[in-house]
Amino acid sequence: MKISLKIFAFYVFSIGFFLLKLNWFEYVFECNCKDDIFPKYYAFPLVYRSNGLGNSMSETFFISGILLNGLVITVLLLIVDFCFHKLLKNRKFLLKIVSFLQILLLLFSLYSYYISYTFLSNDTFEWKSDFKEQVKTYKAECKGYFKGILLN
Repeated sequence: MKISLKIFAFYVFSIGFFLLKLNWFEYVFECNCKDDIFPKYYAFPLVYRSNGLGNSMSETFFISGILLNGLVITVLLLIVDFCFHKLLKNRKFLLKIVSFLQILLLLFSLYSYYISYTFLSNDTFEWKSDFKEQVKTYKAECKGYFKGILLN
């Protein structure tokens, strides 16, 4: 597969990974402040989503966090792909299986776009997270922890 097509496919997959409502693996910031409610912020490695305060089903997605996290995941996927191709360069059948899995993940990611935009209820999109400003303003005490499918 051409490298530019591979980079594009991995980037589309990475962005779809962050738009999913399924929490595979993420870092959660929970903050407490006096006499006020504070939303949870989700990061992997940059903040890309927060819970809405008005409705427990609504979320705010941060576009810059999604795009930059997508770049990080794309670089990691390219490194893993390069290592797979170095290890399996003489095994054509295994390389075809890896390519098939990559196409399957890309299709799953495109399906996540469909699900995200079809069933968006009260979700909002903002350009940048205000997490640091909120913590400074409300003098909140925050703790962070990893959360995921196997880490609950």
